[in-house]
Amino acid sequence: MLAFFGVWIGLATLLVALGMLVYRPAFTDFSVILVLYFGSPGALCLALMTLWAYRKEPKTDAGLEARRLQCKVAVAMAVIAAAIVYGLIIFSTKSEAIEG
Repeated sequence: MLAFFGVWIGLATLLVALGMLVYRPAFTDFSVILVLYFGSPGALCLALMTLWAYRKEPKTDAGLEARRLQCKVAVAMAVIAAAIVYGLIIFSTKSEAIEG
């Protein structure tokens, strides 16, 4: 169940990060905190905890191999989402205030 939640949290986090990349007004403090403080660490925690729990199990069980694949995909999505947001932060420029 942790692998299932990890992969869905990772997908949601990746979608938020891609949304910030495509639609710049979505690049807000709230969305950055959502991805970097809750989404990516949550997906990584659940996925890596599952991988660690089944590290010594044999590779003959097909269901366990699918769960491991889910965890690896969740880790990849979480890292890509964090990299996108960090890239947006690093390459962002200060916008000039509109004077009325």
